[in-house]
Amino acid sequence: MKSNNSAGRACTTGNHVKLTTADAFSSGQISGLILTETSDGAILRMESSGEAFYLSQIFETEKPFNDLVASWNAETPEGSYAEIFARVYLPEYDGWTDPAGIVCDGWSDWISWGKWSPYIARSCPHQQDAHPRKDSEEDNGWVYANSRYCGGDSSLNVRGSLTAAAFQLKAVLHAEAGCRALPSLRLLAATWKNTNDPDWQADCSYPEEPVEPAASVLLDTPALSQMVRDPDYGNVICSATSITMLMNGQGADLLPEDVSLVNFDYAFGGNGNWSFTCAAAGAYGYESYVSYSSFEAVRQELTKGYAVGFSVKYSSKPEDDQPYLINAPGHTNGHLITIVGYYFDEELGEYVYYSNDPGTDSDADTAHREYRQSQLDKCWYRRAAYFLHKKQGGAGNYVRNYRQASLIPAADSPGLWALTAEEGRVALPKDFLDGRRETFGDHGTICYYAEDELSDIPDTCRRVTGNHKFRYDGISITEDGYLTFAENAMEQLLDAGKTIRLLVLFNSGIMYTAEVSE
Repeated sequence: MKSNNSAGRACTTGNHVKLTTADAFSSGQISGLILTETSDGAILRMESSGEAFYLSQIFETEKPFNDLVASWNAETPEGSYAEIFARVYLPEYDGWTDPAGIVCDGWSDWISWGKWSPYIARSCPHQQDAHPRKDSEEDNGWVYANSRYCGGDSSLNVRGSLTAAAFQLKAVLHAEAGCRALPSLRLLAATWKNTNDPDWQADCSYPEEPVEPAASVLLDTPALSQMVRDPDYGNVICSATSITMLMNGQGADLLPEDVSLVNFDYAFGGNGNWSFTCAAAGAYGYESYVSYSSFEAVRQELTKGYAVGFSVKYSSKPEDDQPYLINAPGHTNGHLITIVGYYFDEELGEYVYYSNDPGTDSDADTAHREYRQSQLDKCWYRRAAYFLHKKQGGAGNYVRNYRQASLIPAADSPGLWALTAEEGRVALPKDFLDGRRETFGDHGTICYYAEDELSDIPDTCRRVTGNHKFRYDGISITEDGYLTFAENAMEQLLDAGKTIRLLVLFNSGIMYTAEVSE
């Protein structure tokens, strides 16, 4: 196997690589980064502004593959970003002379997952390798990565019937001069499979240390319905809502709207990008990565106290174009759910999984829907899962610029309310609520709730802030940037003695939490 760099090589087992320790990172090339051991693993932090990179060793896989997904956990403060690349080695092209007379070494071009940061209009590009192919005259390369046209799926794929035998990862960190803080990298991972093999699912391994699986598990993971969130986009944020439940299950108290503004892919125009979703959780400080997984691995995670995200397609009707799933809330051509427990049903003779499925009409309906393994097996799309573990020490400090504020009546202007913070009055743009996710910068979500207005949830679910009855409608912004509320809704709540919290979430990285007072 030829290579044009001096990185080492390693043979892998299973279908995962996960770099989080000093020893693992030290096996690659480090330029412009300082490697530091931590209590949770290791961190690669930029030495100074500009650009730095990490180049992994070459990973020779135990079996060939044609589909690879990269994951990363990085701190990217405002003024910085991370960009992750991968390239793959195709033995069939090693030594091949292309029509232009160039002798190939079998390595594809570097394929990017796009620049990543909560503070930029991040996008996973449609990208393809530039090499000509043996089996086609089309100018479409050996490999491609496609988020935009594949429903947000963020995998690198080998074209045709060929497979790869090795891969290499690269992380580039960039920081502008004078940025808030320097970026860092805590995790770089990959998972892969070979869909040319009809039995590829049998090769899905577990990348963590195994334990004795429990006979049954039911975690107290908070239940959040996506359908009661911001009506402008709540019905399409299953991925953000699922990863929010995973983080909240590990001690966070986040809203799906907040997370949806961090994992949004501006190329795809949605929140379903697997890599971006795990990167978002990483930005909040949690170890998170995509796994092409198995039910055995999922039971391992649940036994350890970690809920798991599932990519699925299903239908609640037996005769439909998607696999039938008893207890499913409806029909979906692409969805993310959270698995929070399991038990073995002796009568059915199979495992049954508890799911917090966000595609329901209430938080109560989301919780603990029971799905049979034999049916869930057919619904589990591409075997993609989100693994998320505890928050890392000292991480998650730069995901959002959180600011405390107040909402007070405007002097001598009945019905107008001023959002005020430490910097003074915040004059919101009149079109702030237009294109809340899709138009990056000075756009976002405004919502509020009364402290005593709670949604119903089972006693077995831990309650979080998201389990309030949020209000989104009737909010307007004047030309001067003041807020108004239809039918004096805010005044009526205050007159009733309610304690009100108002949230203003910018899709460009700022979030105001305001106390409301007369």
